Amino acid sequence: MKALIFDSSSIISLTLNNLLFILEPLKKIFHGEFFIPEKVKYEIIDRPLRTKRFKLEAYMIQKLINRGIIKVKTNSKIKEETGKLLNIANNTFKVGYEGMRLIHGGEAECLALYNSLHTFDKAIVVDERTTRMLCEKPQNLHRLLEKKHHTKIRANEINYEFFKKFNIIRSTELAYLAYKKGIIKLPSTPKEAINAIFYALKFKGCSISHGEISMAKNL
Repeated sequence: MKALIFDSSSIISLTLNNLLFILEPLKKIFHGEFFIPEKVKYEIIDRPLRTKRFKLEAYMIQKLINRGIIKVKTNSKIKEETGKLLNIANNTFKVGYEGMRLIHGGEAECLALYNSLHTFDKAIVVDERTTRMLCEKPQNLHRLLEKKHHTKIRANEINYEFFKKFNIIRSTELAYLAYKKGIIKLPSTPKEAINAIFYALKFKGCSISHGEISMAKNL
């Protein structure tokens, strides 16, 4: 079974850019399942439904769940694993004896869900920078944190190996595929379209650099 697990950040990026519609045709191309864990559902549906500002977006996402395009997956093992992952991630870097809080419950539950799926063909869709860097480039995250906080931060490098196994992608990869497959149609050249899509996602929360956008335009 193929599987994509969505963190709150990626769903929010797609929603705010009116790109949720790409998920249904992408799922048909993917021939797999799209999942969110329970904590992510709370962050993007349950909590926003109690507000006025983001209620519409929550209903739009709920519609995808009602139709089975996105499935909510949770169990006791995932919840237990979530606690362990939070402890490891949030003690990877320390100021003095105090661990730095890098990830929250929803992100940790995505990692736990990833571990629970018995397939090698899986990825987590995360637009938030910290979680992605923890999995892909923890050394760079270490330097970034020291620069941001203007202090010496100790790294528990043993934890680096633990997070390397997670395959991370961003909403930009999904949008790029959607454009190439003709799901997103724009009255522009391909370079201009990719530029517009990627910058829209960047300005609505996806962590992607100007250099990465320039390279994507030439693919």
